[in-house]
Formats: sequence, structure tokens, C-alpha cells
Amino acid sequence: KQWYQRRVRGLAAATVGLTATVGVVEYASRPSTPGSFSWKEFKSNYSSFFSYSDEPGGASKWPYVQGRVSITAKAKALSESVPDVDHDQNAITRRNEIMKYGYPSLDNVKMFNDHILAYSNVHKGPLWVCEHLTDYNINLNQSVNRSQSKFTHDDSVSPLFRCYNSDFLGSGFDRGHLAAAANHRHSQLAMNDTFYLSNICPQTGKGLNRSKWNELEKRARALARKHGSAHVLTGPLYLPTVIGNEKFVKYKLIGDNNVAVPTHFFKVIVAKTKKGGFMLESYVMPNEEIRDDIPISSYLVPKNAIEKGAGFMIFDYIADSQYCLINGHPNPDFIDIK
Repeated sequence: KQWYQRRVRGLAAATVGLTATVGVVEYASRPSTPGSFSWKEFKSNYSSFFSYSDEPGGASKWPYVQGRVSITAKAKALSESVPDVDHDQNAITRRNEIMKYGYPSLDNVKMFNDHILAYSNVHKGPLWVCEHLTDYNINLNQSVNRSQSKFTHDDSVSPLFRCYNSDFLGSGFDRGHLAAAANHRHSQLAMNDTFYLSNICPQTGKGLNRSKWNELEKRARALARKHGSAHVLTGPLYLPTVIGNEKFVKYKLIGDNNVAVPTHFFKVIVAKTKKGGFMLESYVMPNEEIRDDIPISSYLVPKNAIEKGAGFMIFDYIADSQYCLINGHPNPDFIDIK
């Protein structure tokens, strides 16, 4: 039941303000299992969020066989009404703050205490990770100890698509955070959440994870402090290479579970400026060693180049004309709507 609440919570949150037809929702246990979550109970708990099309089987039985439920989902409620396992209104509000400027995609969205991500079943890792950085969550709480946080697989991911610590052993790659642990130093639970492998990609250690990527994470926190807060979207890229006259997408796989090694990583940072409008910085770094003398500003790229490579829109609730500063340069198309 708790598993089901989590899946429905994510679906409802992702479809707020939309009408979405959902062909199949996964079912955690078979209807015949003693103590399992019945179709009748599902309808009773979530009738305010979904309209149902009953199929043969009646109201007391699951309307679709083999552990799957066929439904048409309509997000009728406002986002603050999204159901939660612990019914924590503060947690719901926090999730709305994190995703304030839009979801890049709606598939496999997973919600944690202080970051939200979408998981790729194909690549066995995150597709994107979104954070809302504030002085509160990036400043150190003395009771928080990083050494207590341990890398662990994410049980919410099906075993078919899950990665494990063993996949990284002997691979030559670090377990690279996309939601940085240092961005969530206000709470031990929030920091622990960043160590789930659903937030991790294989990342070059020397010259990237332990150097330039860390420098970029510090840049995001500095911008959050400067502007009061910042939204950060981070993810892997699998970009083509040219061989002869042809283009190929080639990337390495590691471990028994074939975890994909990204060719590049992106990070997009937006913040509302105190003078009006938004500032934006968007970066792409190759998944390889970067020399210390190369400034991170060398990796600034247009946001739409990242969107094209990633296959989704980034912070699309912010119009291009609302950016007053793009990658350090004034935007000539900025329209101040204060």
C-alpha cells in the first residue's frame, strides 16, 4: 500500500494542471495476496484524483489482470492536494517549490525530501535531477555528518532496471552525484537521499568529479547565496561523435547491469534577480579529465543546445524574454514585466 501511495503521488504531482491518459499503472502485489491493496481500496483512497473506467471484474476486484490496472488519470486537484504517504504538507509545498518552473519530463519521476529526479530504465541512472537551493539547505547543520551517508541502491526502481554499488567496483569511474550532497547539508535525511544510486552516474574522478564538476557545484551554491535562491537542473548527455562522414552515439557500459556511462553532463542554473528578471547559466562538461587551468566558463553553452541533446525542455515556464542575463551577457530581448 505504501509503495502504491508513492507511485500514485508521483503520478498525480507530475500531471497537475494536465489531463493525461495513462494506459497502465504498475501494481505492487497480486490481488490474491493476503493483505494486498484492493481495487476497491484504491478507488476509495484516490477517487478525488482519478476517474476510472471499470473493466470486467467488478468494483471489488482489480479491473485488469496480471497485476496491472487500466485507468484514465485526470489531475483534478491542485498541487498542494497531491497525496503523500505521511501527509506532510511541508513536504508537498517543498516539492512544488523545487519544480516551480516545470517538469522536463513526466515518466519515472521520483520525489525525495529535497530533490526530484526522473530515472532512465535504459541507462540505469537519472535522466535529470532538479533542486531548489536556498541559504537554508546549503548551509551546514552541525548535526549533519556526510560520513553517515552511504551509497545504496534505490528500492523504488524495479530490479530489472536497478543499478548496484557492485556495478561501479573496478570500473574506473566515481559514483558522481547529480544532486550534490553539499547542496543538502541542512538535514541528514536530505543528504542521505542524495546517496541513492538513482541520483548517481558513472563520472570521471580525477579532473572532473573531484575537480571541475565540484567547482561547478560551488558556482551553483554561490549564485543561490547571491540571489537568495536558485533552481538547478542537472543531468547526463549521450552526444554523438563523428567518425568519417557518419555520426554515432557511443558510450561505455559498466557492471553486470550495464550501467551507461554518459559522454557529457549538463547543469543549468536559474535565479530570480533582485533587480527583476532571471539570470541563467547553462554548462556542458565532457565526462573526462579537465585540466585545472581551464575555467568553467569555457563550458557555457546555449540552453537550447542542451535541450536538443537531452530531448526535453528545461525550465520552460520561464519565457526567453524573462531572462535579463544569459551566460553572463545581457539579453537584448529581455522584457521587464515588474
